[in-house]
Amino acid sequence: MKKFFTELKEDFLVIIQGLKLVKIYLGKNYFLMNVIIKVLRAVSPYITIYCTGLVITSLTEKQSFEQILKYVLIATISTLVIDVFIRTINRKALIMLNSCWEKHSALLSRKALELDYAKAESSSVQELRGKIEENANNGNGLTWVAECVAEIIGCVFSVIVAIFMISGMVFSKSTSTLNGFMAFVDSPLLAASLVVFSVVMIAISVKYHGLSEKKQFNIFNRVVKFNPILEYYNQKYLNENESGKDVRIFNEKNLINEEIDEKIYQPTIKMRKDTFKVWSTIGQVSNVSANLLGGLVYIFVGLKALAGAFGAGKVVEYYGAITKLINACTDIAGNAGYLRANNAQLKQELEYLRLVSDMENGTKTVEDIDPANAVFEFSDVTFVYPETETAVLKNLNLQIKSGERLAVVGMNGSGKSTMIKLLCRLYDPTEGKITLNGIDIKDFDYAEYLKLFAIVFQDFKLLAFPVGENVACSDEYDEEKVWKCLEMAGVKERVEEFPKKLDQAIYKLYEKDGIDLSGGEEQKIAIARALYKDAPFVILDEPTAALDPIAESEIYSRFNDIAGGKTAVYISHRLSSCRFCSRIIVFDNGSIIQEGTHEELLENADGKYSELWNAQAQYYAENKSGE
Repeated sequence: MKKFFTELKEDFLVIIQGLKLVKIYLGKNYFLMNVIIKVLRAVSPYITIYCTGLVITSLTEKQSFEQILKYVLIATISTLVIDVFIRTINRKALIMLNSCWEKHSALLSRKALELDYAKAESSSVQELRGKIEENANNGNGLTWVAECVAEIIGCVFSVIVAIFMISGMVFSKSTSTLNGFMAFVDSPLLAASLVVFSVVMIAISVKYHGLSEKKQFNIFNRVVKFNPILEYYNQKYLNENESGKDVRIFNEKNLINEEIDEKIYQPTIKMRKDTFKVWSTIGQVSNVSANLLGGLVYIFVGLKALAGAFGAGKVVEYYGAITKLINACTDIAGNAGYLRANNAQLKQELEYLRLVSDMENGTKTVEDIDPANAVFEFSDVTFVYPETETAVLKNLNLQIKSGERLAVVGMNGSGKSTMIKLLCRLYDPTEGKITLNGIDIKDFDYAEYLKLFAIVFQDFKLLAFPVGENVACSDEYDEEKVWKCLEMAGVKERVEEFPKKLDQAIYKLYEKDGIDLSGGEEQKIAIARALYKDAPFVILDEPTAALDPIAESEIYSRFNDIAGGKTAVYISHRLSSCRFCSRIIVFDNGSIIQEGTHEELLENADGKYSELWNAQAQYYAENKSGE
């Protein structure tokens, strides 16, 4: 029993916290409007029930037509006014609800941006967010909280009104002297027995109705996890032109159909069978008990009327009120079951929003750092990605001095890009430390520290916004500076051809007249973006990996010219692109195994650099001879 009340308390607290989030996502008045709608919908039928009873009483007592018309008009006008009021409020509530998904997604995205990169990128956090978004797409989570709590409040009002209306039935007595069975019918004993029986039957109906709804809810949610698979195939993979070519060339249609059938349709069919099984067993206990109670109540009301305790009009009124009472009680149970089952998903939302960054944020400013005399130093740095066990960097020792041109080369997966992520504090070292002029980079204010770097990553992304905003990363920018950066990046002439110039949207995601760029054009705009930031340390982290070696070499050479006196780091697995650098370091299996100029490294014929150089040079020679 103690465990039950503890769980009940926890569920209640989760629901309260969920309602606070509803206020954020749906607006501060949404829940209140929803409650008003549910209460009015719950209470409105009682007006009709009560007035119908009055009309029947008036007919049996042969009252005037005017009196009967008055009751009819009261019922009609009241119901109409309430219905119009409900529709008006509901329209406003639906507008808020329709904007909920955008607000919800935006809040989740803002939360992700608040987290340090390491935590936001972790598989556990991404999986948690994926579950939250999937729950939201299926109408669970927050919307269920607002809906179910409002429904319960409406049902509580319905129960109160019903009890008030039927209280007169329990205590009513015939004005005539009765004997035998009819005297028993008119006695308080039968009324008390009916009340006890009603409480028991309602409790049974409530228990099994809630259990049935909870089980069906949980069964449905077993299939929710398969929805991303269906979305991936139908909305992403099969709708992309590139994928369409693979599907046809390799005849992937049958494979995809089999996967969808196995992972989507078959589980869905099983879900429906399990749902029907629960409904036809546990759910029917609730229906049988409710119907049995309704029948007995109807008999009791009829016998009381036959005994002369009240007239035919009251029979209609009492029976209608009791039916609504039973339905309200079972609905309370059903929504309570939904709420408790939904809490498991709501807890995921609360868990995500409570995440905090693990990365320390120092207080030192970078204003005192002279870019012309800055030295970064890796001291015995080892790094293991979160939720993995293998070290990507092992006891790394490295200095990067101001003004130098440093090339970082090596095979894919050797740790080159990871080193840059650590340098920029996207991650913190697992062991060892990184310093700037002898100061641990953890001691610097994080936002201030990032101002030192302008980076073009291998997997860089442009926004589906105008060119100017992409370069400046702001909707307010210096046009002359943007044009200059585009010119230095070698893409100015292409942008000048755009109908809207700097206001031309990239891609067609938001603008129908958006421009689709080639890979090289995208990379040049990304380089222009790095130049616009005008940071003292610039890094190219294999952003040209998809280009041919000649195009890559041209971009690297151009960037080397425009970097001026800035410190520049170039990462590539193509050695020919970095020959101009004053220092080249060779990564292999998470460690630096060679260091020197291009000529110095080639002198070691048995070294890794020579091995890579000769392998690539041989490929280019073979390719040239075959043309």
